[in-house]
Amino acid sequence: MTLSDPALQLACALLVLLAPVGVLLGLGRVERRQAAVAVAGGVAGAAASLLGDALAGPLTDPPARILDAAIAAAVTATLASLAARRLGPLGGVVLAGAWTALVYQPVVAAVIGEFPTLVQATLGAVDFAGALATHVALGGALLVVHLLPAPALVGAAGVDTRGVGWLRAVLAAALVLVAASAWFVGVERVVDAATPRLLLNGVLGIALATTLWLLVERIGWARVTPSGAVAGAWAGWAAVGIGAPFLAPPALVAAAVLGGAIGSVLSGAGAREAPGSAPRRSWTVGVLGATAAGGVVTALLADGFGLAATGTLLLAGAELAAVLAIGALSAIGGLLCWSLARAAMAVAVAFSRSRSRSAAARVPRG
Repeated sequence: MTLSDPALQLACALLVLLAPVGVLLGLGRVERRQAAVAVAGGVAGAAASLLGDALAGPLTDPPARILDAAIAAAVTATLASLAARRLGPLGGVVLAGAWTALVYQPVVAAVIGEFPTLVQATLGAVDFAGALATHVALGGALLVVHLLPAPALVGAAGVDTRGVGWLRAVLAAALVLVAASAWFVGVERVVDAATPRLLLNGVLGIALATTLWLLVERIGWARVTPSGAVAGAWAGWAAVGIGAPFLAPPALVAAAVLGGAIGSVLSGAGAREAPGSAPRRSWTVGVLGATAAGGVVTALLADGFGLAATGTLLLAGAELAAVLAIGALSAIGGLLCWSLARAAMAVAVAFSRSRSRSAAARVPRG
């Protein structure tokens, strides 16, 4: 077994943690409670990743396991932050903690690892950077959170992006871009001949997808939302990540353009959302569409195994099937996690009311 480059893995691990920072910055003013929710979710994701590795057998290649834990932390922190806006801090953390153990870990194990991965063996789909886990599994859980009624147990707030200006939005999108590019390079485990293409494809592809996301907003809604830059960067991560090392310039442009454009169309992100609407429900649908678009482009144009090399469209069908299957299974798992979060919230409210009654009973009546 070839071990990873320790310095590369640790550097990339630090950089991928910028992803949830970018998401939080792109969604408005970051309060202390929101930061605490993101940290708690990230810790849960990292812990689940390291525990899963430990239970699987002797811990080999610790730097690589640290990078895997970092990306798990970044994705789980993002989920906790978005879910908390609808379920409250406790609900967001509980849902994210349950999701990372029950949904994310099995999916990431199925899409990243020794060739052929489980997804390749069963569906024939390709996923170089694990977008089926970091984006599709995440999207499936968020759809459940966003589509089910917000509980009356908490005063959960929707996303208010009115305070996000262009300078902040560009900074936030850049942080997501850096994090994604670090993951593309790090998942290769060592610096090799593919590294320059990975880095270049990551930076250019995500920037192009973000531009297309915003352009479609402008064309479709006659306005551009600064926070859409963050959504575009996240969608570009998915669209490019599936086939990052296999995309020559024409394929890269196709994946980025289609991923950003289709994601923006499906999201309707330029529309003014009604007060109290589900937070970033539109982004979730858009990112799922961008992932599917990137997978299809990879199937058609990838070096060595695209349509030109194989003469068949079966791989394109396999990519779509993988997005649909993992999205559906993740939604089912997300429903279970949502139920656990609701139960935890109900227990917390009942405990708080019990303490309030006890305190009132101890007050002497004058």
